[in-house]
Amino acid sequence: MAIDPNNKGFLSLVPFTLPLALVLPYAFVASRFRGLIWVWETGNRPFWITLACLLLLSVSSALLLNRLQRFGSTLYRVGIVLSTVETAYLAMSERRHSLLVLVFLLFAGQVLLSETVKKVLRLPFFDSRRHWWEGCPKAIPGLQVEVSSENGDTKEVRLANFGLEGCFVFSQDGAISFAPKMVRVFNGEQTLLEADVDVVERTNDGYGWGLRFGSSALEGDWSKDLQDYLGYLRRSGYEIA
Repeated sequence: MAIDPNNKGFLSLVPFTLPLALVLPYAFVASRFRGLIWVWETGNRPFWITLACLLLLSVSSALLLNRLQRFGSTLYRVGIVLSTVETAYLAMSERRHSLLVLVFLLFAGQVLLSETVKKVLRLPFFDSRRHWWEGCPKAIPGLQVEVSSENGDTKEVRLANFGLEGCFVFSQDGAISFAPKMVRVFNGEQTLLEADVDVVERTNDGYGWGLRFGSSALEGDWSKDLQDYLGYLRRSGYEIA
């Protein structure tokens, strides 16, 4: 199965390269992994402190990137600098200049991953490459959408994109002043789809919200009905240009 770099699973796994970038140079500083044995037996404080910091940065960054928060990318870059400084110091202090080649390769690889993460985070929600919006219609004539909050506030909005895992809605007459917790798609008096949603992203002006269908909505008949409805829209000619 090919890796999709626009998938949130990929984004969430990227930060866990940070501990690996620390462990590998220590593993190869001496033959038969004696470098790792040494830090274990001596309790080498710089290694364990750095490893703890990188694990914390990895978990924090992964959680933020899973929610498409750009600060997760910043934390990942901080971890790259931290791991590189520690392992470069190791190579220089042990006079293993050849180890610097490995340190540089790990640094370059992580920088490339960081740039990929930044590129994905910059994708607009209406871009069909965004994995969970899935290239379905951007605008559907006659289709009405209503979002509602936990306390019952409602507002009619429009769809900018629509897929099996979520949608992006926007308002034409003022910002959406509450965090949507439910979305209802209807046509006249007929409700076509109704589901709980989680907020993934909000535009700075509050006019647009990226919504992900709740896990309960993706199970059973609801999911099948959604797939059938999206198939109907595609057959009707509402395709992304």
